[in-house]
Amino acid sequence: MSRKFLPNFISVTVSVLLTLIIAGCFLYFIGKDPVMVFSKMFEDVFGTGYGIGQTIFKTTPLILCGCGLALCFHVSAFNIGAEGQINIGAFLMAVIVFYLDDYIGYFAFPVAVLAGFAASALWGFIPAIIKVKREVSEVITTIMLNFVAFALVNYLLMEKVAVKSTVRTPEIINSLFLPKLSEYIPSLQGSSANITFIFALALAVFLYFIIYKTIYGYRMRSVGINPVASKYMGININRIYILTFIIGAGITSFVGINFIFGYKGYYELGFSSNLGFTAIAVSLLAKNNPIGIIFSAFLFGILDFGGLAVNNMVPKEIMLVLQALVILSILITDKLVNKYITKTANA
Repeated sequence: MSRKFLPNFISVTVSVLLTLIIAGCFLYFIGKDPVMVFSKMFEDVFGTGYGIGQTIFKTTPLILCGCGLALCFHVSAFNIGAEGQINIGAFLMAVIVFYLDDYIGYFAFPVAVLAGFAASALWGFIPAIIKVKREVSEVITTIMLNFVAFALVNYLLMEKVAVKSTVRTPEIINSLFLPKLSEYIPSLQGSSANITFIFALALAVFLYFIIYKTIYGYRMRSVGINPVASKYMGININRIYILTFIIGAGITSFVGINFIFGYKGYYELGFSSNLGFTAIAVSLLAKNNPIGIIFSAFLFGILDFGGLAVNNMVPKEIMLVLQALVILSILITDKLVNKYITKTANA
């Protein structure tokens, strides 16, 4: 890890600076003052407790979903179906907790979370088994299953459980809401940040240990790097592939904890807002390292809330441009830095 830290750190630092320079030139070109825009964005993000809290809130689901996708990517399963997996799991989570809270009280929370995990895991099992049995690319099946998931959730929500004239489930009882971070850090008062963030950090650390410090993690990475060699080593590559895909897909359902139990109190159609696709970039930029995902998720969280802060100054699409620039910059600088370091080491 130590040998990889320096090139990764240089790549990220250079790419962020390059992104700011390019974005500044773009803002100047469209007639905006880049210094004023960036000053306003960073002032609102870091200058107040509310801004920091909202950035944490935006970061939390990216960590959770990014970690789930990282597991899939480690076995070379390019999971594009996180959006569908998130919504299937979160919807079931909200429905179960609403209908069970009168009967089992606080136990409705863990039951709902486990049910949501199982639903998302099932949605990951389908493309995994098709890949293993029929060798159909998981990219195709996961994309198609996104549409199936949205259609299924839309039907069940609107026809069975939605509150009249809304696109959401009934609200859960107040006693099942998770504590806000502002209860422990008063300066975050008013923000939506909740203890799901602590859970997300713990999950990232736990998955880092699993991936890099356990036999299962070694086998998982071996299957992703070279499945043929892994097979000759005696590793059951199909079992590792399917199990990892299932767990990774299941973890994406935890995004629902942040929204349902920590924020709104219900499932709302479209709540994920393409988060599953953004998390792909978050995971890949961190090279599928759960600890790195924490930092890359913060970067995107800053851009997300920062975009809202300067929405009256520049179009919101500018933040999407910035996100794209970050991705492209890191990809380019990473190649250049690694090429330079390799050339220097061999000289």
